[in-house]
Amino acid sequence: MRSQWGWAGTAREFLQFSRDLWLRSLEEHCEALAAQRPSQSQRRVWINEHEAMANALRTCCTAEPGAQDWGVVFEYELPLEGGRRPDVVVLAGATIIVCEFKENPQHFAAHFDQVEAYARDLSEYHEASHGRRVVPILVFVGTEPVAGTRDGTILTDAAGLDQYLMANASTGTIDLDAWLDSPYVPLPTLVEAARSIFREEPLPHVKRAVDADIPGTLELIDRLISDTEGEDGRALVFVAGVPGSGKTLLGLRVVYERPVAHGRAIFLSGNGPLVKVLQDALSGSRGRGNGRSAGRAFVRDLHQFIKTYGMGTKVPREHVIVFDEAQRAWDRGYMAAKRGVTKSEPDLLVEAGERVERWAVLLGLVGEGQEIHSGEEGGIGQWREAAKSSPAATWRVFCPPRLADEFHGLEVQTHERLDLDVSLRSRRLEQHHNWVSLLLQGSLSLAARQAARVSATDGWAMYLTRDLEEAKAYVRARYAEEPEKRFGLMASSHARNLPKYGVLNSFLDTRKVREARWFNAPAEDPMSSNALEVPMTEFGCQGLEVDMPVVCWGSDYTWDGREWSAKAVRRKYPLTDPMQIVRNAYRVLLTRGRDGFVVFMPPESELDTTEHALLAAGVRPLPEPMELGAEVVLATNGG
Repeated sequence: MRSQWGWAGTAREFLQFSRDLWLRSLEEHCEALAAQRPSQSQRRVWINEHEAMANALRTCCTAEPGAQDWGVVFEYELPLEGGRRPDVVVLAGATIIVCEFKENPQHFAAHFDQVEAYARDLSEYHEASHGRRVVPILVFVGTEPVAGTRDGTILTDAAGLDQYLMANASTGTIDLDAWLDSPYVPLPTLVEAARSIFREEPLPHVKRAVDADIPGTLELIDRLISDTEGEDGRALVFVAGVPGSGKTLLGLRVVYERPVAHGRAIFLSGNGPLVKVLQDALSGSRGRGNGRSAGRAFVRDLHQFIKTYGMGTKVPREHVIVFDEAQRAWDRGYMAAKRGVTKSEPDLLVEAGERVERWAVLLGLVGEGQEIHSGEEGGIGQWREAAKSSPAATWRVFCPPRLADEFHGLEVQTHERLDLDVSLRSRRLEQHHNWVSLLLQGSLSLAARQAARVSATDGWAMYLTRDLEEAKAYVRARYAEEPEKRFGLMASSHARNLPKYGVLNSFLDTRKVREARWFNAPAEDPMSSNALEVPMTEFGCQGLEVDMPVVCWGSDYTWDGREWSAKAVRRKYPLTDPMQIVRNAYRVLLTRGRDGFVVFMPPESELDTTEHALLAAGVRPLPEPMELGAEVVLATNGG
């Protein structure tokens, strides 16, 4: 079994170890990981890295003999992260120092963000690093002297590395072997998690999932299903949650795990692109059944299900029906215009549930601020009307306390565990969603304060540029060493000024985009998100995510100096609240990134005030390429 690192030992052992043997160890590790020999440029970087670390550690050990026992790990592979590897991790007493070595300062912002993300992920997902101080250091080799900091991340040249290692070391020890053997469990993306479930593999045990009581919520839902079955009853169960809290993943697990005890179950989503992406991802898996047909049976389109079972007399075979984004179901007016029926989607789903033999549970997953389609503005209250008007059955409602008032007049039981109010990803994601809400409601000063909390030491990037090519260059450089990462162009479907800048977001252009290919295809595919050629609109990316989107900001949502204004949305079907639709389109676009976002704002004078609004709210200008010199000191704290 190969190790997860290229070389590891104490500082004393490293200084006594042959450089040639050390280099061979890194080469063999790289070859085992990537199935190819490292390039000459990579070998040159390693040689420079070895020289820098040897000089720095030699000085540290001379000044402080205890430094000889520091742990030193080269090329530590972050498990389940597609080959991501910090260059060097130093266990300096009780402090963990992450060093990333670079030769070219051309894309220093991307380099900063890369090492900050390494430090963040070790702190959050590596068990032996929890609760410890983790310090990121960006080291430029082969350059003139440079020094500085950015929100706690240190910038230095090789000659200055020793002083930063000494300055950030602390008393205490971290056992190297225990650190290397410690579990590292990142939260998988939705697509990765669905594949894992479908292959019948155990999902990673994420500490924050336990803290958020996801297991407890699953146990509660299982009990509610069992009780409903035992009573031959009908139940509406609602799980609410903040973005990133694991609602969709929870729904997938309920559907996949419950059939053993309760018979057939199905996961429905009105988000067509999400269904396509999941079906495509699952079609290559092998679980129960196999191939594409099994993947398609696992996840189905909500609207097609309603058309088949809600608008006719067919009886669903599933006793447990899970549907995503319950608050976005089509209302009666939209159904009348779209389908020629005077009932809402909740009406038809409840009626279909009443036809299921003996008992049925409808499990709705409730999000926030995601209404981007016509007919979705009705909200969760439609389910109350559907259940109250049911002539054939008495529906019991189970929901979190904050939704209880929505179901007045019905038999309601509340459970705190049905409210997923913690983002599984990290505190920064919770704070980022709060920031987006403050921005879009026009509270720019409060948003700026929130942006300060989503600091760069958490590896979260919020940049703005008026040059699309600069944005593309940044994301390419940011993930140049992480081929499994996803980035891509995203744009509002309502923005009419973007096509002349090469962002082809019109209806005729985007209808050609295949969401499954955009999210799942390898980077070299011209229709892949990573090709940065075709944009995805809010309709295609809702419920899905990439690591870093380039959000192309259009003239459809602008700041006039006092408040936001939206250009009229032309739709075949009337809108209850056009402003809400456009605002939520940008809410979706700004919350698709796992590592942040880059806003491209076209260089039009009409958008200058909007640029000022984003900068006032804490978004940073994308830094220009840095020229290193003896007098350069970088310190960019704040927004």
